[in-house]
Amino acid sequence: MEDFNIRLNDHNRDFTALKKLIYSMNLIPSQSKHTWDSLTQKILQQLEKGVDFEKLESIIEFELGAKYGLYIDEFNSEEIATDIIDWWNSSS
Repeated sequence: MEDFNIRLNDHNRDFTALKKLIYSMNLIPSQSKHTWDSLTQKILQQLEKGVDFEKLESIIEFELGAKYGLYIDEFNSEEIATDIIDWWNSSS
């Protein structure tokens, strides 16, 4: 049970930090932090599974386009994925 609580605390800490990172990218300026909960959760789950860069970039492109209605020229998925991978590697 203690291991579960440690993993849950780590997950919650990472979720909060990743959501702040995504929010700070100002992808949709008028959106609240809570707008990014779904995207944050999807990305964090993939990071925890050991996602590779190309898959992460594809997830970002799909989610920002399909769920958030952004056009591919409104964001740089490679830059976003790089920032997220850099954050993940430095926080681990």
